[in-house]
Amino acid sequence: MTVGVALNASDARNQVDASVELAREAAAAGLRSAWFGQTFGADSPQLAAIVGREVPTLHVGTSAIPVFGRHPLIVSSQAQTAQAATHGRYHLGLALGTKLLTEGGFGLPFERPIARLREFLTALRQLTQTGAADFQGELVTARTPVPARVPGAEAGVPLLVAAMGAQSLRVSGELADGILPYLAGPRALETHIVPALTAAAEAA
Repeated sequence: MTVGVALNASDARNQVDASVELAREAAAAGLRSAWFGQTFGADSPQLAAIVGREVPTLHVGTSAIPVFGRHPLIVSSQAQTAQAATHGRYHLGLALGTKLLTEGGFGLPFERPIARLREFLTALRQLTQTGAADFQGELVTARTPVPARVPGAEAGVPLLVAAMGAQSLRVSGELADGILPYLAGPRALETHIVPALTAAAEAA
């Protein structure tokens, strides 16, 4: 089993420099991954790419980018660039986000989040695996009239979802590579999360 850490240096004088320093300390302590959240401050894929470049023993990832207010084409570009910068050590974490931040920050209605997650993941999977997409959903459209591949990211980008509820676990099991459970204890993982995720993955 490997152990990672969520890093947050948003109160530092320079968040990027401080994140690199914290990541170096984490690696020296024997941790194997560093994760960066996403709100309205630092761009987490860019921060992960810089840290992963500076601290080559760490895997890095975002935990997690809300799908509302973003587009799969842009997120794919960010993720593939981070994957190329870290030579395959980047994981992209996505989330539904919250009604408060979605409606208060972006002015978007927090409607049909599970449907949006499903369409977002479907389009994003095409993009990160092939560098192209031709997807038309009810809520998300993603097409590539020009290639969207980033050289150096050919191995693809592992897609994770901050999923806990039954519906988000089902979508994640079908379309993602894994999940990012938040404050979930061993019992919740054993009795609720892992069985639901496994069943969805097997059905898919």
